[in-house]
Amino acid sequence: MRSSVAASMSDESNDGSGQCQSIATFSFALGIYTTILWIVNTMWGAYGSPGSTKKVVWASALSIGELYPHYYVDDMSFRPYSDTVFLLISLGLLGYGAWKLHEGTEGGFGAWATQQLECSCLKSLFSVAESGPMGTVGAWCILLGFGFYVYECIQYWNWVDVGVYSVTAALLGFGFALTYAASTEQDGAE
Repeated sequence: MRSSVAASMSDESNDGSGQCQSIATFSFALGIYTTILWIVNTMWGAYGSPGSTKKVVWASALSIGELYPHYYVDDMSFRPYSDTVFLLISLGLLGYGAWKLHEGTEGGFGAWATQQLECSCLKSLFSVAESGPMGTVGAWCILLGFGFYVYECIQYWNWVDVGVYSVTAALLGFGFALTYAASTEQDGAE
């Protein structure tokens, strides 16, 4: 059964298709992010400073130091188990999300991507009338969160820095929460 991505929660059936769509979207986005992170780490190193980069050892980072003692190393050599497993996890998330989005959206993956470009979140960046002040503030928090992360990563080369993650997570969390609250408020008013 295919469902529309932009359907309101009241329009969804009790078969869990809306929840599956959200999980698929999250999986797809996380897969894109981790694949980009793997490429950056493999090519240039994902930690340090622009002049002195270090490579993240995924086996150490994901096992909290149990599988390898150092989180970061100076040599950029390919670590077959660590790098390959992280890439497989990344591509698995990406593939699962794309497959479920294609399967669960009327018109397939292309229709889902088009709907993402036409969402009210993008329009509410410059129009309070689109989703109210709460939706506009939420959209700006999301944009600032992504913008902050990209700026910090490029400027200071801190792709895996805890401080950068914490600021980004706070902005994105408030942004998604406010956007969701604005959309449910609009659905309740209709």
